[in-house]
Amino acid sequence: MIASIFRLSTILFGVAILILGHGLQLAFMPLRVQMLGWTSAQGGLLSSLYFVGFLCGCFIVPKMVSRVGHIRCFAVLTSVMATSILSLGLLENYYFWMALRVITGFSIVGLYLVIESWLNAEVGNEVRGGVLATYTVIVLTCLALSQLLLNASSPGGYSLLILSAILIILAAVPVCLTSSTQPQAIPSATFSPLLVIKTSRAAALGSLIAGLISGSVYGLGAIYGSQVGLDVRSISIMMALAIAGGALAQLPLGKTSDRVDRRLVILACMAFGALVAGAALFVPQTMAFGVMFLFGASVMPIYALSLALASDNAKDSNFLEVGTGLMMTNAAGSVIGPLLTSQLMFRFGPEYFFITNLCILVCGAIAVVIMIKTKTAAVGHPSDFALATSASAQAALQLDPRGEEESDSAGSEVIDELDITDSEVIDESDPPTQA
Repeated sequence: MIASIFRLSTILFGVAILILGHGLQLAFMPLRVQMLGWTSAQGGLLSSLYFVGFLCGCFIVPKMVSRVGHIRCFAVLTSVMATSILSLGLLENYYFWMALRVITGFSIVGLYLVIESWLNAEVGNEVRGGVLATYTVIVLTCLALSQLLLNASSPGGYSLLILSAILIILAAVPVCLTSSTQPQAIPSATFSPLLVIKTSRAAALGSLIAGLISGSVYGLGAIYGSQVGLDVRSISIMMALAIAGGALAQLPLGKTSDRVDRRLVILACMAFGALVAGAALFVPQTMAFGVMFLFGASVMPIYALSLALASDNAKDSNFLEVGTGLMMTNAAGSVIGPLLTSQLMFRFGPEYFFITNLCILVCGAIAVVIMIKTKTAAVGHPSDFALATSASAQAALQLDPRGEEESDSAGSEVIDELDITDSEVIDESDPPTQA
């Protein structure tokens, strides 16, 4: 595995630079919205529009790559994303910013798709799990570190946007200069909502809940911190700890779910997250760091646990389709979550950041309890837990070792079709036998 990681080091280095720049602009946006005097509801809509662009890119970018190739598409998308971020400083007009957020979301999911499909093409089945884990660790680590870059300059100006754009553009250098072979195609976002629900109702619900919560955390966490009186330094640390908590808790929770009913672990995460959200309403601001760390540790791993639960129930032939469906469900939740939470924060105050999430988690926990009571768990776990993050696109699912058999079967089908075609051509080219 170490040899594979070393061979992919230029691409992974590009990922790290890209996520640092991307995470910085994600952290900058809510603070800048507050400084411009816009409401939390307006900030929530901007966050939701980012995820709308994310969803659209999952369907459109694969077609772009098939036409112009990976390197050209990556270079174009980095340019477009950097331009959309820098353009925020040209005009402080809310409707202009709405359009730019859609473009940014579209661009980043396209960059995810190119990189993930590239990684998938360069690794064999025996090291897929290790490469996926490494990629996930890099993404989550750099997302957490990017929050701390807020301290590099004042969010009152646009120096942080310039730094974000510089990092995103620099990410194209190691990727575009890599000697790794370009993959042939990127998987299209094909899925069936009914198949996702039929495979695992608890997994579908968990993915939706994870999107509702994480979308609110990324889009409104900094606004909440600002409204309760935290300074920029404290907000950056608070957000970094929320992401770090989710990253650190994912593996131990996942390994625990390998030994028990995964639905019980998802239920425990929702229950503990609700407990933390309730406690946040009564503890002093000095405990904000600890509260957000525990909140992130409880809710951020729910998506990966849901994906593991779905993989237990999915047939080998439809893991990628089910996984893509869960990712889309999560993204849809990320669109709805900020809209709902920001409206309540705007009308009733910043404490509704936690009150709304508390209600979502309680409702989710009750629904999971009902599902556990009405349906027995599958016997055993056909596959072990694997690290995953919602900050990725459908190409990451091809890296998942739980989809190996599907990829292998798909490849064998292509080979069989080629063999049949070749034999048909040979038969047609043979001269007729003389009687």
